[in-house]
Parts: sequence; C-alpha cells; structure tokens
Amino acid sequence: MTLYDISLPVYPGMVVWPGDPPVILERFQKIEDGARCNVSRLEAGTHIGTHVDAPFHFLANGPAVEQLSLEALIGPAEVVVFP
Repeated sequence: MTLYDISLPVYPGMVVWPGDPPVILERFQKIEDGARCNVSRLEAGTHIGTHVDAPFHFLANGPAVEQLSLEALIGPAEVVVFP
C-alpha cells in the first residue's frame, strides 16, 4: 500500500476558523545568539490546517483525538487541488 501525506503546512497568517486564535510561530532559542540548538515556539488553535475532529469535539463523553487508533485515520482518499 502506498501512503500519501495530504496534510497542509502550518504557518503564521494562514486561514483559521472564524474566532479561533491566529498561528504564532517564533524562534525561542537561536544558535546565532549562543544557544546549543534552534528552538521554536508554536501557538495555535486546534482547528488549523489539516486536522482531525475527534468525537470529543462534539460529544462530552466521546473519545479524544489521542484515544483514536491510527487505523481509523488511514483509508482511501481523493485529493482535489483548487487553483
């Protein structure tokens, strides 16, 4: 079976659901400033870009996303690209 990653990139300024917080991406530590490695901080709502709405999103006692099996998220798909 061939798997394709159809997720979209996450970046500041991307479209978010109305009323959700914007994507904020900032460098937290920089090698050029003496840090041992570059570290970034990402702040965003959970409904950005390509994502999964778990049953918990709408059902108080439904399973949360971390409780879903990966098998439930893999299957046939059609990708449509709009200009």
